Amino acid sequence: MLSTRQFVALAALLQAATPASAQDLQEQVWAVFAYTLYGDRVPTALPRPNILTPYGASGLYEAGSAFRDRYVAIHSTDVSPSTRIESISTYALEDEDLDILTTTDPSVIASAQAFMQGLYPPLNDTYDVQYPDPSYLMANGSYATAPMGGYQYPPIVTVSSDDPQSVVVAGQDNCFLHQIANADYQDSPEAQQMVQESNALYNRLYNQALSGDFDRSSVNYANSVAVSEFLEYQLLHNETLLHSVSQEDIRLARWYADQYTFATNGNADSSLSSPIDSSAIRTIAGQTLAGRILDAFDTNVLYRGNSGKLTFAFGGYEPAVALTSLVQLASPANGKFYGRPALGASLTFELFSLENQSFPTYPDPSQLYVRFLLRNGTTSPEFQSYPLFGHSPSSIEVPYSEFKAEMQAFSLNSTQEWCLLCDSTSSAVFCSGVLNDDDDPTSSAASSSGRKGISPAVGGVIGAIVTLVVVGLIAAVGFLLLGVRVHRGRRASLEEIKGGIDLGSDSNLALREHAAPPAKTARP
Repeated sequence: MLSTRQFVALAALLQAATPASAQDLQEQVWAVFAYTLYGDRVPTALPRPNILTPYGASGLYEAGSAFRDRYVAIHSTDVSPSTRIESISTYALEDEDLDILTTTDPSVIASAQAFMQGLYPPLNDTYDVQYPDPSYLMANGSYATAPMGGYQYPPIVTVSSDDPQSVVVAGQDNCFLHQIANADYQDSPEAQQMVQESNALYNRLYNQALSGDFDRSSVNYANSVAVSEFLEYQLLHNETLLHSVSQEDIRLARWYADQYTFATNGNADSSLSSPIDSSAIRTIAGQTLAGRILDAFDTNVLYRGNSGKLTFAFGGYEPAVALTSLVQLASPANGKFYGRPALGASLTFELFSLENQSFPTYPDPSQLYVRFLLRNGTTSPEFQSYPLFGHSPSSIEVPYSEFKAEMQAFSLNSTQEWCLLCDSTSSAVFCSGVLNDDDDPTSSAASSSGRKGISPAVGGVIGAIVTLVVVGLIAAVGFLLLGVRVHRGRRASLEEIKGGIDLGSDSNLALREHAAPPAKTARP
């Protein structure tokens, strides 16, 4: 029999549970972090600016509208709680509700602008009476209206590669060891096998569609991403391509691009031949992005939902592939995460609780949960949820405490950590300002990455860099001592500077030994 104390405790528990059982618990979203890829843009192979196309802008606008519909707008059928973020401004954009970060790539900035137009359209489109804000009122009693029907200006922060914040949206850029890892992968047996397997495809593609825009030497597996982007752009904008290239070859070109992107940015298997014996360096862009996610959610918890409501980051494929690899989304059950998300795709993390009150209050952190959703492309209306950290499909929601612990295991939370791990004191100008005199990035990064012998390809890259530095120093001394006058000719173009060396923005860093190993997906 139950003792008196046990009976009283059980009765109290049942009484407390009764209201919740009478009314189903509903999800209340408190904060959202989303990483969104740029939309359809002019490929770099064409002699035109690498800008977002009107089609791409329309797609990002629709993506922003989908986010508005889920997290911002009030619907007549809404009930509270809901996926609408509690206390977020519905019509007028409030700067304190948003945090938006992009690279300086014109197509990425334009993608962010188009997305935000969908999230917060011109005020006259959503609010059909005069908006009650004192800043709209003039001294003579009239009301001012912003241009273009009340266009709203989002607080987009753009960061160049010289800005320490750039590691959040492009952690692979300027990461010296990441560039070394990429060069070594290209020299690996795994990559050489892919080169041999794909030669016939790239010969065919060059003859059928690429000869006017690519050098023959650049149509290969190492340049598979640029080739695939060019073909998919032409598929949308050039009808004649359909008559010269088969759909099967376009799909196969995308498959090789996906394999290359995951190999250089996804979770590295320690069994792969590499001079960097660590799963850390390849997913560097995912680690820095993970740190930003934790920071956004911690801010929301600290201020009890009054800050950190909507955090957006915009960029390229590399951070997306690295992050999904780190959180173990890439698996045989979810083969799509072994490749690149679609253009304009959004990787979304929701911080939410389960409530049964009409006017929910911010819960204790122990009552918070996180889930991941993918909106894979601008034409996909659905937010599809996937389990994190290797959980089964029935465990979509992860307690916030578990989510935080899992993410902290591999996230980078400071620029100093990034500089040490990447060994980038020379390639990133900001590292000299964040490292102390007693920091030894060479030994720290090398020991944490566990370098083995350097391959010929990597040695060539390092040797070329050292040679250029030495020659530059000698030339500088000669100019100073001999008073040589330098005549400034025209600047070389970016393509001339790059020459035949591809140091593209690949990134792969995996800190976790138990994360999902890379695997080839089946060819289309």
